[in-house]
Amino acid sequence: MIKSLTIGQSTMLNLIRALAAFSVLVGHTLVGVVPVSWFGKVVPFQSLAVVVFFWLSGFLIAYQCLNKVKYSFSEYMIDRFSRIYVLYIPALIISYVVFIMVLGRVPPATWDLVGHLLQLQHTPFARMIEGVPPIKVYGGNSVLWTIAIEWWLYVFFGIAFFWRSMSLTERVFAIALAGPAVLVVGYFTVWESVAWEWFLGAACAAIYVYAPQTNWKQILVPLAAVVVGMLWRFQKLSLASQINMYDLQLMILVGVVLMFVVLASTNLPVVSSVRWVVAKGAYVSYAMYLTHEPIRVLISKYMNVSQMANAWLSIFLCVLFAAACAWLLEDKHLDLRRWLKKKLIAPERELITVQANKLS
Repeated sequence: MIKSLTIGQSTMLNLIRALAAFSVLVGHTLVGVVPVSWFGKVVPFQSLAVVVFFWLSGFLIAYQCLNKVKYSFSEYMIDRFSRIYVLYIPALIISYVVFIMVLGRVPPATWDLVGHLLQLQHTPFARMIEGVPPIKVYGGNSVLWTIAIEWWLYVFFGIAFFWRSMSLTERVFAIALAGPAVLVVGYFTVWESVAWEWFLGAACAAIYVYAPQTNWKQILVPLAAVVVGMLWRFQKLSLASQINMYDLQLMILVGVVLMFVVLASTNLPVVSSVRWVVAKGAYVSYAMYLTHEPIRVLISKYMNVSQMANAWLSIFLCVLFAAACAWLLEDKHLDLRRWLKKKLIAPERELITVQANKLS
């Protein structure tokens, strides 16, 4: 069953993605501003933006899998690997250059480097298995912890979704990945709740694909009700010293709000210029998310970013750097996945065809 996103819905999803990435950058930058900034320090919207990213990831990955015909586990894993690593590896290099070579921080050990390459940073192995040394954050790029969780969520979902249609080779590979995937996803579901937001996004994608088409009038009342519930939860959490954006009830309400917003955008009229700007914002978002921390810290070495004007100049420079990275690398994951599929999947399919012809 193929149910395409409308122009309004795809534009809304791009807008959410762009705003989430920009919120992470702004929140991390304004934390150090004097006097204390409401955005980022008092209310850590950058953490809420991370929650939104998990929902978006679950929604888009599940939507893609539900709508693709003859899509295999091998193709899925190549797609996910290419999407993450084409910008992730350069982000590691940028982090090393800035934090280690320029700022003189302690260089990462080999264990830390290998751990980041295998997406083991911030994973629970060191906390749950005695004797496993922890993997320190690479240089100081603190956002990389979410990439590891995303990766293992991809693996976990892929194994569950494609298991029945896997070949023998794919099942052997899936079994090898299943152990760490279950451990990481289980930990971030039971002890830290962010994985729930990813699964909520995936469930919302299934609802979207299989539910009848709706319009904004049908969504308006339930959307308003959930927004009220979200604001109520914000008010309850604000009684603490700092709002916990990873509160499970808040995350669930945020996910439901996002779903209703997407549904309400079905027939949203979008001017072509607005659609272009939003698409470019989404295009830069992943590069901005991965690179803003080292660039922001580097700028702060030469500029007093505790002043509001300088903080916004720093934000602007981080966006420019991310735009340059996206221009150079963002689409390269498409080339990489085509090359990997040609090298890894095409020969296997040819062999299966030859064997089938011999049997017939």
